[in-house]
Amino acid sequence: MIVGKITIQDDVIWKKHIHDDAELLDLVARLSGGQTVALLVDGVRGEWCKMADGHDGRPTQGLRPLGRAKEFWRELYRDRRGDVVTVEVAQSPVATQRLHPALAQSAAEREAALQALLAMAGQGWRSEGRVVSRDEMHDR
Repeated sequence: MIVGKITIQDDVIWKKHIHDDAELLDLVARLSGGQTVALLVDGVRGEWCKMADGHDGRPTQGLRPLGRAKEFWRELYRDRRGDVVTVEVAQSPVATQRLHPALAQSAAEREAALQALLAMAGQGWRSEGRVVSRDEMHDR
């Protein structure tokens, strides 16, 4: 069982706010962006999602609350900021759909998609008819 302590210091749980459990720190580091994990925070169960990687590709070492956990965490943050509470892993991480589907693709797949998009240049609709003003078009 993975049990640690966290300090309530932000809207999300950052890895640097986790104390007393190397296994929990390792779990947060191993999660990929978009994966969820069920946590018992101060005795209240909720779903938490690993934050997506940064624009430069570096992993974001934070968990953000989902659903009811979001409301509960907001109350904790508002009323007990700076306090230390217990956190326990209630369920193993679950692979879910990524927050941004584009991130689920490999670099080669993204490059192929970009090239396919660029190859469509000039393929759009073009009128070969006479040119009319807006007023003429709407019989004004």
